[in-house]
Amino acid sequence: MGMRRDGSLKRFVCAMTMTVLVCMLLSGCLAHTMDPSAWQDPQVSSITWPQAKPNPKIRLVRLIEGPFDLIEREKSAWGKALTAILGEKDEYLDFYNPHGLAADGAGVIYITDPPLGVIHRYDLASRSISYIAQAGERPLGTPFGVVLDREGNLYVTDSQFAGIHKFNGSGEHIASFEAQGKLQRPSGLAVNSRGDLYVADPVANSVVIFDSRGTIRGELSSSSAPTPFNRPMYVSVDRFDNVYVTDTLNFTVKVFDAGGTYRRSQGAIGDAPGFFARPKGISHDSDGNLYVIDSILANFQIFNPQGELLLYIGQEGGRPGEMMLPCGIFIDRHDRIYVADTFNHRIQVFQYLKEKAGL
Repeated sequence: MGMRRDGSLKRFVCAMTMTVLVCMLLSGCLAHTMDPSAWQDPQVSSITWPQAKPNPKIRLVRLIEGPFDLIEREKSAWGKALTAILGEKDEYLDFYNPHGLAADGAGVIYITDPPLGVIHRYDLASRSISYIAQAGERPLGTPFGVVLDREGNLYVTDSQFAGIHKFNGSGEHIASFEAQGKLQRPSGLAVNSRGDLYVADPVANSVVIFDSRGTIRGELSSSSAPTPFNRPMYVSVDRFDNVYVTDTLNFTVKVFDAGGTYRRSQGAIGDAPGFFARPKGISHDSDGNLYVIDSILANFQIFNPQGELLLYIGQEGGRPGEMMLPCGIFIDRHDRIYVADTFNHRIQVFQYLKEKAGL
């Protein structure tokens, strides 16, 4: 009888403990707060480029190295006691290998993390962090590229699924496109003003065009270029709907007009400014300047719309402004520049200091 009473007591204590914990969670006893400085960190904002120049063009404004750069958990005495009794598994994930980036300009940042199979959703305005790990009933496989359309819908390439997932701005799954066998390992993607998607596939050596419903509209042809695609990885669309593709193992950027006609290539293999060793992420600022990540050179280079080099930012290392095998880059409507500093396991945020005459 004593044994049965002890077992019943343990079950009762466990049940009551879990009940109290649930009530605490529902009543907000576990609260989240965020540093009030959402965009600018005074510890790094003195870092500018060109360095030691009176009129800098690029400023480093903050680092995001994980969830606790934004929030900290506050617990009541009950919460601390329950943690001591039950132990605790952290509800937040650190960055493992951040790759693709998109931001809505109002404080929400989406970061793909392929090894974890999740998309980190950082909302600086509401001081919250959440994760997208499911596409309907299907878990995300290897989320890689990410882009937002003008309606705030989120498109994500899934290399393991060999297709694209579509979510609304809150992270709710809308649809998945299996691409009718046209994609093998999709990576970067971009969207034009009509809502068409350009999806790079480095294994298929192609850039496939979809409409917003997932219907295939065609492919970009590199047949008239000096060399055919060789591991195209990332895509960007400028304000005129011209399409830019980092053709990684040709060490160049291929440029197509809005109709899909090849126009030119820029860059060549090399380790000097203006050359590429491993071009990856690509984006544009509001003046039409082109930004290209180079993962081997550990920097991003900035070119004007005519393809002339203006500036390069970064070098190999772990200090603010330095990078280790960076991959993705995204520029929002406020000219904030987000860089996936992949092997430093962080996001670096820069600001383009826009002038009327451009960079």
